[in-house]
Amino acid sequence: MRAKQAILERAGHTVSLANDVRQVIAACSGILFDVILIGQSIPAKEKVRVHELLQDRCNRAKILEQHATTPELPSADAHVGSNEDLVAVVASLVTQRKSA
Repeated sequence: MRAKQAILERAGHTVSLANDVRQVIAACSGILFDVILIGQSIPAKEKVRVHELLQDRCNRAKILEQHATTPELPSADAHVGSNEDLVAVVASLVTQRKSA
C-alpha cells in the first residue's frame, strides 16, 4: 500500500492509510473522503463486507477496487488493475464526486 500512497501523493492527493475496517470507520467519522481504495490483498468476501460498511459510514466517498486479474467487487464505483492506471482513475472519481 505504501507504493500506492507514494504514487497518489506525487499526483497531489492526500492519502490516509487504514489497516483494518475499524480504522477506516473511525477515519470516516472525522474526515470527508473523496475516494476510498479497497486493495487487492483483501479476500473477495471481505471486500464485499468492507464495501457495505463503507456505504453505511462513508456514504459520500467513491469506492475504488484494486484487483489482481478480474474485479471481485461489482458494486464498486470503479476498478483498477495496475498502479499505472491508479492516478487517472482516482482523478476521474474525485471529479465525479465533486460534480455530484
